[in-house]
Amino acid sequence: MNDLLSIDELRLALTHIPADDRETWVNIGNAVKTEYGDDGWFAWDEWSQGGASYNAKDAQSVWRSLQVGNNRMGTIIHHAKQNGWKRERQELSAADRKRMKAEQEERRKARQAEIEADEQRREAMRTTVAMACRHFIKKHCVREGQSAYLDAKQVGAFGVWFPRCSVVISIDDQAQRADVWPGMEVKRFFEELPQPRPDHISFMRIQQGDMVVPLRDVNGTVVSIQVIRPNGTKLFPKYGRKAGTWHRIGDASEAPVVAVAEGYATAATIHMATGWPVAVAMDAGNLQRVAPLLGQLYQQARLVICGDDDPQVKDNPGRKKAEEIAQAMHAVAVFPQLNGEAA
Repeated sequence: MNDLLSIDELRLALTHIPADDRETWVNIGNAVKTEYGDDGWFAWDEWSQGGASYNAKDAQSVWRSLQVGNNRMGTIIHHAKQNGWKRERQELSAADRKRMKAEQEERRKARQAEIEADEQRREAMRTTVAMACRHFIKKHCVREGQSAYLDAKQVGAFGVWFPRCSVVISIDDQAQRADVWPGMEVKRFFEELPQPRPDHISFMRIQQGDMVVPLRDVNGTVVSIQVIRPNGTKLFPKYGRKAGTWHRIGDASEAPVVAVAEGYATAATIHMATGWPVAVAMDAGNLQRVAPLLGQLYQQARLVICGDDDPQVKDNPGRKKAEEIAQAMHAVAVFPQLNGEAA
């Protein structure tokens, strides 16, 4: 276990770490916030100002968004030592060591409490946003509509929805609520929105011509949505649950084959070509969460992992992930080709 540095020691250690690489910058910020809480903000911000791309507003926003617990003191010490930092230790009395150990344990408990409180707040917001998504679909969506995205991809509308009017889903972190503003209320929402917009308020605007893809959990309950714009841009509401959720195309309850793919267009194409029910996992990261759940739900079926094969992307992560999942689950990995191109 690494001993916690004093604030002065932390500031000195940070001076040895370049602040220009964003991933390092975020990881160090996460470690500082994990170990020191908001008391570490000034040391981290002071260090951040040494970066060529430093922006005070960006730093404040990132600090607020950092989720404690992902990195700890070892991250700071590792990077500092790599750049020549050496800690100058002083001999401590037994009483000092006992006191510092007790203080470190208190800080650890406080950080753990913050982690648990943050997770409870995020879970509460996920539940709130899920309710708003279900209300939006029930009250303000229809089964039939126009989608330039579907036309461009030459696929059908399977289990998706279309907004009957413009809608805003607003999310207020501070008030811990999510509201649905349909039709004429959209204008009122923007009129009442404080300027400049506070960081604790975010919103998703959904318009006619967009397509709404419901995301369901293992029980079949809608817990979030994906909105696909006519130009193919894909959006998710803040706090919308994605991990372990998917969109259903076709009935898989008694199917001999069940497929899973990343995106809607690929999944719809597979369904139209084969008749198989297909789960839309949204991305490669979620594919590895969804596949085992499908295997448990539909044990009678052969599971087919339909991966995205793009050799032009570094390391071809879509193909690599699909093959790994298929091997782990004794499933089949395939890579659909559409008009001579990867789906």
